[in-house]
Amino acid sequence: MDNNTNNNNTNNNNTNNNNTNNNTNDKPNNPKNNSKYKNNTCIMIALFLLAFGAFAWIYSSHTKNIESRFDKALENYSLNIQTIMSNTTIDKTVITNESGNSITINNEFIINDEIANSFKSTFDINTRMLESSMSEIMKNSNDLLSFWFAFLSVIMIVFTFAGIFINNNILTESKENLKYIERLKKDIENYKEKIHNYELSIENLQLKIDTETQRKIFELETSSNKFLKEINEKNSEALNSIDKLKIEFNNSINLIQEKSNQMILDIKNQAKEETKKLIEENNINIQISNLFNSAYQADNNKDYNSSINYYNKIIEMTDNLLKGYDKNSEKYSKYKNNYLIAYYNIGNAKINLGHNEEAIKDYNKAIELNPNYSDAYYNRGIAKSNSGFNKEAIEDYDKAIELNPNYSEAYNNRGFTKSNLGFNEEAIKDYNKAIELNPNNSKAYNNRGVSKSNLGFNEEAIKDFNKAIELNPNNSSAYNNRGIAKSNLGFNEEAIKDFNKAIELNPNNSEAYNNRGISKHKLKQYKEAIKDYNKAIELNSNNFMTYYNKGISNSYLGNNKEAIKDYNKSIELNPHYAQSYFNKALSKQLLANTTEDEKEKNKLIEEAYNDFMKGYNLADDKLKDEYKQRITDLAKQGHEVAKKICDKMGWEY
Repeated sequence: MDNNTNNNNTNNNNTNNNNTNNNTNDKPNNPKNNSKYKNNTCIMIALFLLAFGAFAWIYSSHTKNIESRFDKALENYSLNIQTIMSNTTIDKTVITNESGNSITINNEFIINDEIANSFKSTFDINTRMLESSMSEIMKNSNDLLSFWFAFLSVIMIVFTFAGIFINNNILTESKENLKYIERLKKDIENYKEKIHNYELSIENLQLKIDTETQRKIFELETSSNKFLKEINEKNSEALNSIDKLKIEFNNSINLIQEKSNQMILDIKNQAKEETKKLIEENNINIQISNLFNSAYQADNNKDYNSSINYYNKIIEMTDNLLKGYDKNSEKYSKYKNNYLIAYYNIGNAKINLGHNEEAIKDYNKAIELNPNYSDAYYNRGIAKSNSGFNKEAIEDYDKAIELNPNYSEAYNNRGFTKSNLGFNEEAIKDYNKAIELNPNNSKAYNNRGVSKSNLGFNEEAIKDFNKAIELNPNNSSAYNNRGIAKSNLGFNEEAIKDFNKAIELNPNNSEAYNNRGISKHKLKQYKEAIKDYNKAIELNSNNFMTYYNKGISNSYLGNNKEAIKDYNKSIELNPHYAQSYFNKALSKQLLANTTEDEKEKNKLIEEAYNDFMKGYNLADDKLKDEYKQRITDLAKQGHEVAKKICDKMGWEY
């Protein structure tokens, strides 16, 4: 409101300035006198101008005063109207009887009859005050104007005669002054018209206020009635909903109670069933645990067949325990270890029984259950190596080492398998790694000694065997192997002592009996040697070398028929060993030399020839050269078979 008032004042001031400018521009100009009247009328003109200037100044001041008073009256009237309007804004609160809740309608204008009458009365008073102020202003203005009109008339009469002596410009100036007065009257009429327009604006404002007030009152009553109606309807709906909710709640309580009772009953039944299952499961677990203990005891007692039966029973009971469960279930995961341990230990038992190929199948199942089980790969490698699948065995040892890089025994066994394939240098590297990981690995020292001995480093081999015996004085294999190295060096008496110790530590060591027989043969104790070979065959009838060695000792004793039998058995066990054929051919040649029956003799010579050729064809290049030299030497000595071979092969003798 203050800003608007200031703007109005500024505009009014601008209007006053414009009026002043207009008044200044409308003042008549002083006429120019002729030179002949200049001296006579100068004083009169000066007096006239002075009087007229005084009148103009008073009139201008009076006009500004009237405008100022008029603007002040309008400003007061405007402020009063704004005060009245601000006092007519009220808030009304409607209270509903049904819910007791209060409803506040904001930003609405409500004017009752009393307020409207008060507004109208105040408005009329201010209007009358404005009209009174206007009338007084006009009266004062008219009085003052009348006075000055009279004064001007006197002045005009006084100076009329003077004007005769002045040029017609004075008359013109007077006429202009009269026109100016008329314009003043018109300005006054304009002010009256403005006042009238203000009155019309006030009446229109009053009418608009009354109309807007009635409309707001009507809208408020309509809105209030509608709201009250909605409240009543919602209250009714709420009461109905509460009744329905009570019914539904009671029904829900009853249903929950029924379901709760049923759930309790189901839980009790389920608990009984679960308890029964747990008891059964616990009993089975106890039985499985007892079976494991029995199996371990059987393994310790080397009763491997019994241990296999126990492990199979464990697998069967675990199958029954997990019947109906998926392999991915938590239950299966819990008892999967039963299968793993059982299959793994069955494989171990079968290896000890010599059933290596069957053992491989059990290790396969264990690996299927746990692909990261390094021991299963390690033992499957042993079974494959024992079955002659050396390359496949090395792959299993590789996997075991990959899963467990610190697996000393896996390095040891991989070296052993490489040694069986003739890769003694590579084998020694694996033994070195096994010893690095476990400096107390007696087997690794023993096996490294074997590879060194195979390479002809018998002195170095003996050092490894000594270390193996130092770490494990009961290592029968180490004594046996040290005896071989000593025998290779020609120390057969010392070798026999080691073989004796090996047999003492392990009376079932067939290799020690076989090797002791070789040392005795070298000492020309052929009969004693044959006794050791027989004992070795008794302990292990599948070693073709024992039969081969026995055949040599029988041949040295002149027992060629017995020797031929031994070579035949050796060939039966290993048809690819060339020297068995060669030695059998020699024995048949010797037997033919002592046979008087020509037919039998020729038969033996033909058989000897065939055996020589088979042996020669199986031999490698180095051995073939050795056989060629021996055959040509025999041909020079007059052996018929050797001559026949030389003639057939084109060898000179």
